[in-house]
Amino acid sequence: MAQFDLDAYKPEDTLNAGQIIRIANRMLFNINNNIVLHNERTAYMALKVAQEYPMNSHCSIPNLVVLALFHTLGFFRQDILYNETPFSSDIQFFSDEKRTKSKYMFSYYYLEFMTPLKNDAQALEDFNQPFDEIQKKFLYQTDYKSILYICARASDFIAKNPDTPFPADINELAPGFFDPDFAEAFNKLNKDGALVSQIKNSDYFWELEKYLYRIRLSPEGTHQALKLLVYFLDFKSTVTLTHSINTSCYALSLGKRLKLNDEDLNTLFTSAIVHDIGKIATPTRILEFPGKLSPEDMGIMRYHVNHTRRILGNIVSSNIFETAGRHHEKLNGKGYPQHLDASVLNQNQRILTIADITSALTDNRSYKGEFSKEHTLGIITKMTEEGELDAEIVKILVDNYDDIRSEQQYLQTFLKVDFSNVLKEYNDYLFNDADLITNNIEEITDSLEEIEDIEDIEEIEEIEELEEL
Repeated sequence: MAQFDLDAYKPEDTLNAGQIIRIANRMLFNINNNIVLHNERTAYMALKVAQEYPMNSHCSIPNLVVLALFHTLGFFRQDILYNETPFSSDIQFFSDEKRTKSKYMFSYYYLEFMTPLKNDAQALEDFNQPFDEIQKKFLYQTDYKSILYICARASDFIAKNPDTPFPADINELAPGFFDPDFAEAFNKLNKDGALVSQIKNSDYFWELEKYLYRIRLSPEGTHQALKLLVYFLDFKSTVTLTHSINTSCYALSLGKRLKLNDEDLNTLFTSAIVHDIGKIATPTRILEFPGKLSPEDMGIMRYHVNHTRRILGNIVSSNIFETAGRHHEKLNGKGYPQHLDASVLNQNQRILTIADITSALTDNRSYKGEFSKEHTLGIITKMTEEGELDAEIVKILVDNYDDIRSEQQYLQTFLKVDFSNVLKEYNDYLFNDADLITNNIEEITDSLEEIEDIEDIEEIEEIEELEEL
C-alpha cells in the first residue's frame, strides 16, 4: 500500500476560498436561479451597508457576504415534510409560517456544522423576527442578522415590484423590524435611489464578483469550504456525491503511483473533486434512474460535462478546467463531448478518466451492486484493448487493485463530512410539533409504501451506461 500523508495534498493550493464560493454559487444557480439572484442582491447591499456602518468587532465583512450568499440554503433542498421542491418559483421568503422558518433553520445548521462560518451562522436562527435591542447587547450575530434582513427585504421588494419606486425610508418595508443604525446606513447609501439603481441595472454584479475573488480563509477553512462543492451535489443526488468522493480517491492513488509531483497531484485531486459538479444541473430522475436510460435521457446525462465546464469557466486554472472537462474523452476519439484523442489528452486527464470508470463500476447504485474485482478489471481491460484507455495507467490499477481499494477507505476521510449534526438539529426542530407530524404521517407512509413496491430492476453492465450514471 502506498504511503499517504494527507496534509501533503492541498487542493486549497489550487482553489482559493473566493474561487470556491463563486463555484458553489454557480452550482446553486442551476437549482433555482431566482433564489441565487436574490442572494447576490442581498450580499452586495450587505457589503455596502457594512462598509458604511461598522458591525460588532466579532463580525467580519467577508463572513457577512458569505452568509448572505448562502442564507437561503434550506430553499435549495427538496422538502419531503412540506412537499415542496427547490424549483418552486413562488418562494415566500418572509412568511411567518414555520414552513419558511424551517428553511432558514436548515441553513443555520448547515452553515454552522459544514462551513468555516461556524457560530456566525446563528444569525439565521430568528431571521424573520423583529429587531431586539437587548439581544444585540449579548449576541454579536445580531449585527449579521440585522444587515442581512434589511438587505434581503430590499432585494425582495426590488424583485417583486420592478416598476414601483423604492421607499425613501427602508423602514417602510417592515416597520419595527430593522436595526435603526443599519437602516439609517442603508438610507444614506440609497439617497436619491443610488443603491437600488445599481441593483436594478445589474451594475453591482461585477463588483461583487471581484470582492468574492479576493476573499481568503485559513488553509483549514478553505479546505472545509472545498468540501461544499462535493456536498452541494447531495442537494440533487446522494449517488453523485459518493461517486465524486470515490473518483477523487482513486485518482489520488493512481497519481501517487505514477510519481506525479505535488503540483500535478493537487491539480488532479482538485479536478476529480469538481469533475461532476455539472450534474447539479441534471434532473434527479435521470441521476438516480433505476434502469437503462432512454436515448433522450442519455443525451441529457452526457450534457453534464458541458455544465461542469460552464460552472468552472473563468474561475479555475486552465489545467483544472480541462482535466475536469475531459473525463469522458477516450484515447481513440470515441469519447465526448469533444471527441478528443490521445494526441491532446495529457496524463492527468487520462488518470481521471480511469478513476471515474473505476468508481462507476465499483460503486453501489440504484440499478446495480458493486462489481467484483474480476468483473471490474475485465471491463477496464477490454476498453484498454479497444484503444480507449491508457495501458500504462491501467496496468498500475490492475497490479495494485487490492491496495487501491483499501486506500479508498482511508482517503475518503479527506473529503467526507459528518452530516449527522445537521440532520439531528434540523429534525429536532422539525419534529417538535406533534400536529405537524400527524398531518404529514399519512403522506410519508404512502411514499414509503410506493418505494417498497418497486420490483427488481434490470442490472446494467454496459460501460457506456455505467459511466453516465
